[in-house]
Amino acid sequence: MLKFVDPKNNILKRLVLFLLTINICYAQNEKCASHLRLINYLEKNEETKKYRLNLEKETKKFKLSKASNINIPVVVHIVHKNANENISNSQIESQINVLNDDFTRMNNNANNTPFDFLPIISNLQINFCLATIDPNGNPTNGIIRKQTVANDFTSYGNEICYDSLGGSNAWNTKKYLNIWVCDIESGVLGWGQYPAGGDINTDGVVIDFTAFGTNGTATHPYNLGRTSTHEIGHWFNLLHLWGDQICGDDLVNDTPEQEEANYGCKIHPHPSCTNNGDMFMNFMDYTNDACMNSFTQGQKNRVWAAIYNYRNELLNSNGCTNDTLMDNDAGVLKIIQPNNENENCATPIIPRIVLKNFGNSTLHSADIKYNINGGNEIFYNWNGSLNTNETDTFSLPPLTSNGTNHLLIISSLLPNGMPDINTSNDQKTIFFSSINGKNIKLDIMTDNYGHETSWMLLNENNNLIDSAHNLMSNKLYELSYCLNFGCYKFIINDSYGDGFCCNFGNGMYEIAEWPYLNSIVYGNQFLYTDTTHFCITPTKTNYIESESFNIFPNPSQGNIFIKNNKTLNNTPIFANIYNHLGQLIYAEEIDNEMIKLENKINDGIYQLLIYNNNFIYSKKIILQKN
Repeated sequence: MLKFVDPKNNILKRLVLFLLTINICYAQNEKCASHLRLINYLEKNEETKKYRLNLEKETKKFKLSKASNINIPVVVHIVHKNANENISNSQIESQINVLNDDFTRMNNNANNTPFDFLPIISNLQINFCLATIDPNGNPTNGIIRKQTVANDFTSYGNEICYDSLGGSNAWNTKKYLNIWVCDIESGVLGWGQYPAGGDINTDGVVIDFTAFGTNGTATHPYNLGRTSTHEIGHWFNLLHLWGDQICGDDLVNDTPEQEEANYGCKIHPHPSCTNNGDMFMNFMDYTNDACMNSFTQGQKNRVWAAIYNYRNELLNSNGCTNDTLMDNDAGVLKIIQPNNENENCATPIIPRIVLKNFGNSTLHSADIKYNINGGNEIFYNWNGSLNTNETDTFSLPPLTSNGTNHLLIISSLLPNGMPDINTSNDQKTIFFSSINGKNIKLDIMTDNYGHETSWMLLNENNNLIDSAHNLMSNKLYELSYCLNFGCYKFIINDSYGDGFCCNFGNGMYEIAEWPYLNSIVYGNQFLYTDTTHFCITPTKTNYIESESFNIFPNPSQGNIFIKNNKTLNNTPIFANIYNHLGQLIYAEEIDNEMIKLENKINDGIYQLLIYNNNFIYSKKIILQKN
């Protein structure tokens, strides 16, 4: 999966090769003009080419140890000839929201990243705001509107960046990210200027008005704001994954070598060159907006190298300054799940939100109130430590729902136990649809001869739901389904007739309710075939309050104790622990009201779910062993 680099292969030689590929273009449709503009500029500016080589030396040496989130002020220049091109403030704000999601890995489709790539995926820790202070120190909304007589703007010209040529003059390009939105010549969606890749007055990003934001003039399949994410990646010195040549080099060591640009939406694995699958879901490929979802750790290091070595004045920019911050001001910034990009199953609905500290004081606690379809309100107590403008992403205890169309309302209350004076940012709502049924997880672990294994999942009328054959050996397949209430049949076969037996590996299969992992079907031994019948039924679950159930200490050095004021009638209780991606990393039956996590989980922040057949209790925990 990963690209390993020969240590003898000098990165400067690779960069020179990249800079010399002036006339090489293998893409069937150049959506992005960044590379060609860079090459054209460097051809005419030999000194700048030397500067780029020196910048690459510094990038090679740079190692990001720890980064704090940076806020980058954005000024958006709307250069329009007619009313259609003069896009709304709402469309502009939708684009800023996408950037904040994509560069902090809060995007709704982040969970679509293939499992193979998860170890290298990264949060770039970059936030964007529409500038509130202009270069002269005056208040602004960060939006400039200029009418032009130009029919469109070419990808090889710079007219868009100058008032005198029908465009709009840039604000200080060292302190602000300038984004120009206009009508670009046919076929090109945009471009971003690389560090030291053009004139200082043109340093920024240009986006076609049909590929900007998520509403208004944004047009499928480029209507989710990923063109701006891609071009700002170039502005931060990221290259295309294929290095703009066949099986080229993007100068990032953890992205797979890739033959050429990918278009549309691919199915993983989609191999090329010598890799086990292109990273077509990376923001620096050419796939449709809906199919892009991630940056890598290597790309994060390269981006922050560009910030420290070239765009360092952004670190001290006051363009996002807000002088009216209140001491205690928290709010729900975003509802990540449920959403309308992914299929939602009615049972359970597990809200996942982003809480932001909008205030001056460090946020240590807040209450979260939520309900679905006007039903009973549920309260959740959040605890942690957020400095001004920092965020936390976490899941709330599950909800059950009836019907297919829903309204979910989530609000924050009592930041640090004090009244929230600014209530304008407290609440978020979402309308979403769901499928009647229950979330089911299917795990299949193959043995040493996975190619002999095949399986089918059918409903009670023998209609096929899913199947697979010729599996890989010693691989865990993790699948999920929303199954309607009713009965089903799972059939697993082995063409050689030795199943998962006979010391040929550790094969097994299991079907369980998600997220509680109540096992419905489990097996690890059969010969030619095994058939299991099972049924999915509605259940009612009670969500208990923290007053009757608590855990301590939190933060913990490893062992967590449970204080329980409810009568459990000697029924077993279980603990599940999830990481920030919502992945289950630990599960066990609780023994003697204590969860033993020493030497089992690394330090960090996790979501703890304690449950049995009658109740569910959810709490964020912090492990801090040293």
